Amino acid sequence: MPEQLPADPANAVALPGDAREIARLLALGAVAGGVAHDFNNLLLAMQGFAGLAKMVLQSAGGNERVRSYLDEIGLAGQRAQLLVQQLSLLARARRPRLETGACPVVAGEVVAACAATFAEGLTLSVDVEDGLPAIAIDRSHLHRLWFNLVRNGCEAMDGAGTVLLSARRSRLAAGGICCACRATFAGDFVRVAVSDEGHGIAAAIRDRVFEPFFSSGRHRSGIGLGLTAVHALVHLAGGHLQIVDRPGGGTEMAVFLPLAGDEADAGA
Repeated sequence: MPEQLPADPANAVALPGDAREIARLLALGAVAGGVAHDFNNLLLAMQGFAGLAKMVLQSAGGNERVRSYLDEIGLAGQRAQLLVQQLSLLARARRPRLETGACPVVAGEVVAACAATFAEGLTLSVDVEDGLPAIAIDRSHLHRLWFNLVRNGCEAMDGAGTVLLSARRSRLAAGGICCACRATFAGDFVRVAVSDEGHGIAAAIRDRVFEPFFSSGRHRSGIGLGLTAVHALVHLAGGHLQIVDRPGGGTEMAVFLPLAGDEADAGA
């Protein structure tokens, strides 16, 4: 079984690999925090001055071509801020708070956040089981990991198709294997998943898709930390991941999140 970090709030994320690999990833998180802070200050200045330039241009009658360039600067800044948020998540590994009944609301928030980002030909659909129990994850972490999985699914398709967000209760008697940490797992979970109709993920690279900045060739944005952030957040909550091939093509990324303490005790 892979080595795991001690059950300590300061080192709560179980990551795959030997002790040197774990130390390297922890160091990466520490560096990411400093980079995120400094880079965010640069972004604020860049976006602020771009906004001022756009206001001056509009007051002078405007030039549509120059205005479009400033709009592109603004969009690039927004994408860069997403990268900063993901770096910050890696750096601030801490135990999540428990929250009750988050799935349906968070799914709606994720759809609203993604709907304006991707091509009109993409359809975002939600299938969340009624009466889901409380789960051991912070609301903001659930939003972030679901958002990154949806982004991953949308970018896997050629501008058209359906991405489905789903959540349901799942009981595994035994034999579940995490595709990220390779640990076996069993018990009661809430299974949060995103499925797409893209080209799938080749078996040869599935062990690498959670590495920082690894590209499978499915994505055009080059962000590079979406699935790494998902990996960190899921294991921070004590959960696990699986990659499932969909019949007819496409991929489902499934997250198994443990129930909150009182819910898990009640189901025992």
